[in-house]
Amino acid sequence: MVRKFLVKVNGKEYVVEVEEIGTVEQTAQQVGPQRVVREVVETERAEQAQAQKRAEEKPISQESTKSYDETSSYVSSAHVIVAPMSGVILKVLVSPGQKVEHGQKVVILEAMKMENDIVADRPGVVKSVKVKEGDNVDTGQILVELE
Repeated sequence: MVRKFLVKVNGKEYVVEVEEIGTVEQTAQQVGPQRVVREVVETERAEQAQAQKRAEEKPISQESTKSYDETSSYVSSAHVIVAPMSGVILKVLVSPGQKVEHGQKVVILEAMKMENDIVADRPGVVKSVKVKEGDNVDTGQILVELE
């Protein structure tokens, strides 16, 4: 499956296509299961370290983030809070109509047995909550919409 993303780097926008080349099981048959497990763990650790670094820095405004779905139709993601990594929703801390401040925790996400606080990147009012406790989410998936 090919997915397209619009990535903004130093003010320039690039359309990036990402293609899944196989499952973990298929790769394990080709190169050996221990190598695949090690590579998956290393990748997840690197993703988590990047997400932690982003969380410690000034949050990036989601207003400029745009994504494309599988059919390449444009989907606006203005004023949304997205999952920085794949994981399981442990707790949803907000509800529709609730006012949130910049930096306020909105969701707790578990990834690799670690709890990650997902915070609002700007003040606003919660328009909708797109996830519930126990949901599995992917990187970039919309968690909360703000007005």
